[in-house]
Amino acid sequence: MFFRFMRGRFTFKIYFLLTLIALLTIFAYIFPHFKLYPIAPVTVPPNGLQSRTTRHLSKLLTVVFRQFEEFENDIADSVQSFVSAFPNMPVVILCQGIQYPPFQFSATNETLRNVKIVPLEFRLKASPHELNPLTYLNTEYVLIVPDSTRVSRRVLQQMAIAATTFPSQGIAVGVTNSRLICQKVKWNYVDWTLQYIKDSGKLCDAINGQHVLLLKTSLLKTLPQPFALPFPESLYLQTTVRNIKIQIVDGKFGAGRSVLKSPAAKQKATKIAREARISLYKQLGVKMVIREDSRVHWFGCKRDTQRCFPSVQGTPSYILSGRNTPPCCRRNIRRTATHVLRTLLQAGVRCWLETTSLLGAVVRADILPWAEYAEIGIHASDVSRVSLLQRGGADSEGFIWERATKGHYYRVAYSATNSIYALVLPFTAKNGTMWPADWVMAHQKEFPERHLHPLAQIQFGGHQAPAPNDARAFLDLKLGNSAVEKCNKLGPKFLYP
Repeated sequence: MFFRFMRGRFTFKIYFLLTLIALLTIFAYIFPHFKLYPIAPVTVPPNGLQSRTTRHLSKLLTVVFRQFEEFENDIADSVQSFVSAFPNMPVVILCQGIQYPPFQFSATNETLRNVKIVPLEFRLKASPHELNPLTYLNTEYVLIVPDSTRVSRRVLQQMAIAATTFPSQGIAVGVTNSRLICQKVKWNYVDWTLQYIKDSGKLCDAINGQHVLLLKTSLLKTLPQPFALPFPESLYLQTTVRNIKIQIVDGKFGAGRSVLKSPAAKQKATKIAREARISLYKQLGVKMVIREDSRVHWFGCKRDTQRCFPSVQGTPSYILSGRNTPPCCRRNIRRTATHVLRTLLQAGVRCWLETTSLLGAVVRADILPWAEYAEIGIHASDVSRVSLLQRGGADSEGFIWERATKGHYYRVAYSATNSIYALVLPFTAKNGTMWPADWVMAHQKEFPERHLHPLAQIQFGGHQAPAPNDARAFLDLKLGNSAVEKCNKLGPKFLYP
């Protein structure tokens, strides 16, 4: 039969084959379970970590909104994005005070059952429990979300997996179109200085740019004020001190409605952020901030403000706190000393760096890191050459010259408001010895006149300054043997035991 079929016409062969294919197709459709060559199914064991994070995200984390402007924001729609994707996920909105204008939620009360608005302002009737934002975080993780953000299920799942893989780190992803800058943070408590350094890696102390942050709640609860403003800058300062790193992972959350588009709104937001930053730096004692581009921002005293430390009674307050002189005060001491030296030299006065200032010049080519003032010695017979020493008052640059109420010496203040100062100490020559001219001061005593003949030059605060010709021998005479070595070894305890 097969032989007869092969000898048949070509058209017949085609019809026969098409009919056979059609019958087989109908048979497979009617009996899908029947297979000519059954293949055993291949099973892939589920990833327990991934299964847990994807199925239980609502139980795993709480969403927190803290970065927004109360006068203009996209919080309502941002919250709606999470509520729609995860109806059972708790959402906490942390406000500085009672929110006004109120958030314009379009969802029903039932949809918003897990959304809580928490005002953090002080209220007489509130309990400490109510005013503590950590009270409302009862899940294992916290997802901190900026304003105008839309959730991505896939990216959130990736973040959750990364967070469980690296439980001692924070996990961050950017928001669409945002450029994230990884930063290293150096907080120098002793020198009142905060420094940001740009880093090319993805393991950071801080992140600049709009981003979402996933952090373990237990880590957050080790911080003194995790939600202090400005946020998240204050958060990253606290995590840096505890060596908690933030890892940037791939992926992006969606961006929401654009806010703060008008110049007036941007200016208002900038002002609010700056005031919050100044308040934070005042609490922490940050006087100088060095940015990634090496620009220096000062947050300490200026000519028209009071100095950063109170009147000294024995030991300066900053030394008792384990710190050096605030850098802004050191800068102003340096400016005052430079101005006084220039004025004296222009008047033809024989002057030189005295004890503590000379010690700083020898050790550091600058004032000592813990100096409370500068000291400049002069010949008492040259006082008449400087009218400001005789009459006192403000000079053309705003420095205040005045004679001390106790003793025949002078003080030059940085300004009428800022009492940072340099001392001008007259010495009288008698029989080859320089004696203090009717004044008494710690660390000051007579010395051989030969130390001033001739005067030497020494680097001091970026300028050349006159100094005794044998500085080390001079300091040993004033402060005891090996004064320079003891200063290097003891630090401020050398002068303030």
